[in-house]
Amino acid sequence: MPYTTYVVEKGASHSFVAEAKPPTVTMPRIKALMTGSLPGFVDVIRNLNSPSVREDNVLTQARAAGKRIFFYGDDTWVKLFPKHFVEYDGTTSFFVSDYTEVDDNVTRHLDTVLQRGDWDVLILHYLGLDHIGHVSGPGSPLIGRKLREMDSVLMKTHAALLAQEKKTLLPSLLVLCGDHGMSETGGHGGSSTEEVNTPLVLISSAFERKPGDVRRPAHVQQTDLAPTLAVGLGLPIPKHSVGSLLFPVVQGTALREQLRFLHLNTVQLSKLLQENVPSYEKGPHPAPAQCPASTGQQGQ
Repeated sequence: MPYTTYVVEKGASHSFVAEAKPPTVTMPRIKALMTGSLPGFVDVIRNLNSPSVREDNVLTQARAAGKRIFFYGDDTWVKLFPKHFVEYDGTTSFFVSDYTEVDDNVTRHLDTVLQRGDWDVLILHYLGLDHIGHVSGPGSPLIGRKLREMDSVLMKTHAALLAQEKKTLLPSLLVLCGDHGMSETGGHGGSSTEEVNTPLVLISSAFERKPGDVRRPAHVQQTDLAPTLAVGLGLPIPKHSVGSLLFPVVQGTALREQLRFLHLNTVQLSKLLQENVPSYEKGPHPAPAQCPASTGQQGQ
């Protein structure tokens, strides 16, 4: 993925390795990305017939704030978030042997929707890489070709966002991520390193990046994306999120803003802890330190 590599190494971006907790299947992982919470193994069963998400989440908050959300791709999103999308086209993921049409059905909308620019949030969920893995494994010669295709999609999307920024003078955010990884045999669902480690790249002209400043990707939790997206969109952090704000994303803002964002995340996590842990108490304030008696002074 040459363009993505260029942006990661030299562009205004932050990259992470995001750990997806098992079960590493699509439905619970989408829920984790949007709610910041940790779905359980019962969601593996529900993965076959996904019920709508009732927990507080980024998309529900965005819709309530009047954001226009467009979606194209895996129809699991449409089942999880019905009536959330102003425009959408879902593609079934059950034809595992198909790795071409499932992605063409997403890309065919791209030129038009990027040119129109009448959306606030655009979600694209491609299926081809997953399907190639299931059929041929991660060593398949088809993988490289598909990665180059995904790279061209990212390049086209990024170029359109940069062109839009020149008109609006407002920075955009492009997020590239996977919902789960892939085992050496091409499957997923378990807890092997290959299945739980996913890429997470955030690209924005709002980020400050010094030339030649190549950082090793930090390991974070997949649930950290929800509070980060909420803060970036000016929305409340989902109530049941256990995620931590990805701090490098806000480091370019004023110190007062950085403290405000951290405070919002801390208050939300504190409320969650208080509601779910009966023994939760705020620790007592420590008493002022006393100086040695010989000085007769009280510590400040």
